[in-house]
Amino acid sequence: MQQKSRPFDPADVRMHTRELADGVYAVMAADVDDTDHTATNAGFVVGDSGVLVVESLSNGRLASQVIGAVRTVTPLPIRFLVNTSFHGDHCFGNFAFPSQTVIIHHEATKRVIDERFEQDRAFMIELLGPNAGIEEVVARSADLAVSGPCSVDLGGKHVDIDHIGFAQTDGDLVVRMREDNVVFLGNMLQAPPPAFPWLLEGRADEALATYRRLYEILDDDTLIVPGHGRTMRRADILHSIAYLEQLTGLARDAQDKALPDDQAREALEMREYSGYSMYESIHRQVNVPAVLSAR
Repeated sequence: MQQKSRPFDPADVRMHTRELADGVYAVMAADVDDTDHTATNAGFVVGDSGVLVVESLSNGRLASQVIGAVRTVTPLPIRFLVNTSFHGDHCFGNFAFPSQTVIIHHEATKRVIDERFEQDRAFMIELLGPNAGIEEVVARSADLAVSGPCSVDLGGKHVDIDHIGFAQTDGDLVVRMREDNVVFLGNMLQAPPPAFPWLLEGRADEALATYRRLYEILDDDTLIVPGHGRTMRRADILHSIAYLEQLTGLARDAQDKALPDDQAREALEMREYSGYSMYESIHRQVNVPAVLSAR
C-alpha cells in the first residue's frame, strides 16, 4: 500500500495509562484526546494472581512503556499477552516481554507471524517509516493459538477471548474483561468516528457482517477500546456499519451500470466521510480499489 503520510511516528510516541475500571487499564498515546487517529492502543487487567496485557505495540521501546505502565500498578507477573492481530503495531513488541509470559493469538495470526514476518515488517516500515525501532524487532508468536472462545482466570478477573469473524484480518480477536464489561478490539474498530474501517485485505462484505455481529453481542454499557484513539461505545459501531453499507452499495451500483474505472471511483467518493484525517490515503487509495476489484 502506498502511503503519502504515516498515521503516527513510533519514535515519537509517549504512552499514558488510564484506569477504565477497577484493575482494568488502557495504555494510550498522549495525544489520544487531540486527534482522530493516534498510535496503537494497548491495555492490561490485574487479577489476584497476575496480569494479562493486550497488545505489545510497534517496537521494543513502546513495549517497554506498556510493561512500565504495568509496574506502576502492580508487581504481579505478566502471565499472558494477547495480540488482536498480526499487524506489527499490535505485536512487534512481543519479544520485550518476559519469557514466562504466555502469548495468545488466533491460529491465523500465529500462522502469519511464523510464515510471513519479514513481509509484514517491510509493510510496517513502509507504513510508519524507517529508523523507528521496527528494524530491531525479533519475531515472537503465540505459545497458545486459539480458534474459538476461551477464557483466562486471573483470580477475581476473567478475560474472555473470542473470534467472531473477519473484520481486518482472519485472526481478529475480541478481548473482554468479563466483570467490568470493557472490551479491547484492536483494528476490528480502527478508531472512533469519524474514522472508518481499513479494508487492507478487502472482503468488505465479510467485514460488514462481522461489524453487525459485533454490534449484537455488545451492549450499551460496554466500554470499547479500539485499535487507535479514544474509547467508544456500542452506538459508535453504527458509523462503521453505515460506511460499509454505503461503500458496498455504491460499488454494486457501479458494477450494474458497467461504469468505467474513473467514473466508478468518482461515484464512490463519499465526501461526507472526508472529515477523517486518513480519508485520502485509506478511503480513496485502499477501500475504493478493494471494493471495485471485488465486483
